[in-house]
Amino acid sequence: MSVPDLNHFHCPPGAKVILELSGLPDKLATVCVGHVRGRFVVTQAPAVPDTGREALYQLLYPDNTAIVRYLHEGTVVGFSTQVIRFIQIPFPLVFFTFPKKLESHDLRRHPRVACCLPGQASVAGADLAGMVLDLSHSGCLFSAALPETAPAKAPAVAIDDDVLLRCGLFGQSPDTALTGVVKRVSLSGRRLELGLKFRKLPEPAKQAIGSYLDQALSVLS
Repeated sequence: MSVPDLNHFHCPPGAKVILELSGLPDKLATVCVGHVRGRFVVTQAPAVPDTGREALYQLLYPDNTAIVRYLHEGTVVGFSTQVIRFIQIPFPLVFFTFPKKLESHDLRRHPRVACCLPGQASVAGADLAGMVLDLSHSGCLFSAALPETAPAKAPAVAIDDDVLLRCGLFGQSPDTALTGVVKRVSLSGRRLELGLKFRKLPEPAKQAIGSYLDQALSVLS
């Protein structure tokens, strides 16, 4: 369990969250509405059966404590908080105090190492020149800057799309590529980021990635 910096707090509107409210034995699923950094976090009131709704509402009183957890890029992030206020009009919302600290647990099978390696990804009928920004034995983050005529013409990349990835580190000849699948897509302005999961790696690529990660982790540890 690590403690990330609060500057890395990232729970966007629509993110699914799990709420553990003091006084209730069950974990409740709800959705983040938004936050104002340093002041508060807002979620929808959890949806519960009619028989348990009144009990829930009675526990959403100011200063009651709670634990909020959400998933961000393969990492479970959690924080302790207190209820500021519960409102029902115009919509059932719960205001929580902004976290004083965050705790995280990485769900990935393998640690990722930040890097900056030139590469090319072929996906959704497009060839994208870019950079591998982090790397593990099982996948990587690939980032590409789209032409100024994009992003309206950005490739229609979807989760589980197949990808061919070329990168000099992987010990490949120019006409070969690693196969992978898209697990995350993020488009911000002209910047397209793809979270990729490798399919079965050829032995030379597996050895090259393993050697690079061993050296990087020995320096960073």
